[in-house]
Amino acid sequence: MLGFSKNPIIYVARDLERALGLPLATGSYFIISNYSAFAKTLVGARKNVLLVKNDRILDTRELLDLPQVKRFINKIKKPNIVVFKNTSQIEEICRKNNWKLLNPSAALSNKIEEKISQVEWLGDLAKFLPAHNILECSQVKWKGEKFILQFNRAHTGSGTILIENAKQLQEIKKQFPKRPVRITKYIVGPAFTNNNIVWDKKILIGNINYQITGLKPFTNRSFATVGNDWALPHKILSKKQLKEYDKIALAVGKKMIQSGWRGLFGIDVIVDEKTGKLYLIEINARQPASTSFESSLQQVKNKNGLTTFAAHLLALLDKKNTLERLVEIKDGAQIVQKVVPAEKPVDPKLLTYNIKKFSKEGWGVFLYDNTEPEKDWIRIQSQTGMLAEHNNVNRQGTMAMFFALAVIQDKWWNSSRVGAIIIKDNQVLTFRRHRFGADYYIFPGGTVDPGEKLLAALHREIKEETGLKIEIIKKQPVVIPDGGRKEYYYLATIKSGVAHLGGEEKTRHSVNNSYILEWVDVKRLPKLVFSLPEINKMIVKLFS
Repeated sequence: MLGFSKNPIIYVARDLERALGLPLATGSYFIISNYSAFAKTLVGARKNVLLVKNDRILDTRELLDLPQVKRFINKIKKPNIVVFKNTSQIEEICRKNNWKLLNPSAALSNKIEEKISQVEWLGDLAKFLPAHNILECSQVKWKGEKFILQFNRAHTGSGTILIENAKQLQEIKKQFPKRPVRITKYIVGPAFTNNNIVWDKKILIGNINYQITGLKPFTNRSFATVGNDWALPHKILSKKQLKEYDKIALAVGKKMIQSGWRGLFGIDVIVDEKTGKLYLIEINARQPASTSFESSLQQVKNKNGLTTFAAHLLALLDKKNTLERLVEIKDGAQIVQKVVPAEKPVDPKLLTYNIKKFSKEGWGVFLYDNTEPEKDWIRIQSQTGMLAEHNNVNRQGTMAMFFALAVIQDKWWNSSRVGAIIIKDNQVLTFRRHRFGADYYIFPGGTVDPGEKLLAALHREIKEETGLKIEIIKKQPVVIPDGGRKEYYYLATIKSGVAHLGGEEKTRHSVNNSYILEWVDVKRLPKLVFSLPEINKMIVKLFS
């Protein structure tokens, strides 16, 4: 097991998950982070982790300035401080306390990361960027085509804006007339990222992953990165494109070596869906957020191999690089539910229950105490990929989405669902759905409340959603397993009423989340796309 007996490392992080790229039992590895009940369950009684209790979440600088943190650090002989992202304030605190900070300088990190200075730093490597220009905001003109406007500093998409019309641009110009901006050609296509390490004047190219961006319900921001999928790139990119990606990463890495960088850096690349050409769109001069989980995937595949997080720490310690390759992974995914407006206050006990149940199905779940909009709230991790293709989740991704919806809507995640296959004049009543960019069908029905009987739940849900009273044809339902729960379907006819949209479905109905009641001829049913492929199999058996 990797240890740092002669070079103890203290990782100080706002969020504990950032420091979990190594097993907690690693020798001479220490962590300082914010306390939360969830963090405590992960740490237990370990003495090498200090969880700081406060009336709010403290950032890394604030943690480092606390007396109890200083006492913790000063008990360790020759401590080496590592942070997720360096700042000048962190550098000053470490200097005053005579602590050795291993991260590259904040000034260099900012120069490489920030949108305006980055272009100058890249020099001839700016050829990898999409067509771009740097102007004062007041000088930007609308030319009838969409483009990307970026302020110098941004975080998780907040400083990146897709300009779609002249009015939108005019409002931004009025608000920030003198602010410099980078104007970039708008390119449509999938984005990819990876975590690379500059170590001992060498570059370790990391594992490419698909960048999950702007996916609802996980975020309301179009350009917010919410996750990573290590399986999808190898399904949708050609060998030539994968080689081109590595070429860009290597070129950026060599430039970083020239600037004196060491440790982790990430690049984001977008692929033009029309031409297949790759463009560099971002450089992360720091530890990217996906590092910890990537390292855990690597540990599972090869417990004795070199992980991304371990290589980062060894590089920062300026150790000799005799291990020239990271463990390769081509599967696994994670996605983050951001803090978004909820339909009602979230019950902490129900949230805890849902996380425990979901975790028992093999998912990794990390809960953050953040409350600010678009901050990380719940990180969901899977040993397999979650994307079927660009912008479309697969079955595993659908499960993650259903879990996210359950916690946002304050519902029981794994409760059973009941549905009615309502027959009238050789037709069946369905909901035609459009949600998160996907079109599919479901049968009317809903979640069974705790302690509620299946048939009672069915009659309640059908009445709420459609206004119908139904009569069950067969008391024995068809049962379909759906991840951690079961779905029960009953054949039924109408007892009274006329079908119309009602209940929560009527409240939620919108262009982007539509519920349309539709009578479908029985012969058409097998050809429809349902929420689960097992439903199509059930239909064939029922109506063959």
